[in-house]
Amino acid sequence: MAATNDIERVTRDGRRAAFPVKAATLIYGGTQVAVTAAGLAVKPDHADAVAIVGWARERADNSAGGDGAIRVDVSKEMLRIPLAAATAANTGDPVYAADDATYQLTNVSDELQAGTIGFVDEDGVWLKAL
Repeated sequence: MAATNDIERVTRDGRRAAFPVKAATLIYGGTQVAVTAAGLAVKPDHADAVAIVGWARERADNSAGGDGAIRVDVSKEMLRIPLAAATAANTGDPVYAADDATYQLTNVSDELQAGTIGFVDEDGVWLKAL
């Protein structure tokens, strides 16, 4: 239904969030983080991963814990990534995660999209999260 008056909205900047980590999972700081359909954090190449949600701000070691025993702090800020094949002409192109720290411009075997190339400069390739 269309609004008939002002709407007060609850907001957040959307650049940071924390996710419960799946049991028996170790997520290294600075690596890509995906979630399962149940909302549990896993590595992007995990069989149950459905979407990448950003990169881990620090290590989250739940290797001895049950589902959700700890949380991982995730950021969506731009991240410099190793992607030697990219040039300025690739700005805006999708980037896929083969695993938690390996990136590629082509989706070889149904990898999850990590984001798009925000820009390429003298410092490297900058990944813009989805």
